[in-house]
Amino acid sequence: MSGWYMEMEEHLDVPYGVWTKNEGNRSKLAGKRLSLLESWDCGRNSNEIIKTLRRMIPEFLRLNEYLCTQLGVETNEYHIKRIIDMAI
Repeated sequence: MSGWYMEMEEHLDVPYGVWTKNEGNRSKLAGKRLSLLESWDCGRNSNEIIKTLRRMIPEFLRLNEYLCTQLGVETNEYHIKRIIDMAI
């Protein structure tokens, strides 16, 4: 989520677990980004956590590419995917 705010050139200083500024009426996010947050909801079941992590991968890769472009560094998507595969 913080990556979205970086793209918007804003900083969101919110304590962990406080979602009102991200998903509530005060959210600066809209449309697709709010839908993604809703789709990433999961409980404590390990299978659901893994499924949620898999659904997050495309957005993580997109954000990695955006940030690497901003910093002028190599994206190295192959390396990132290898790390993700080890984690999942």
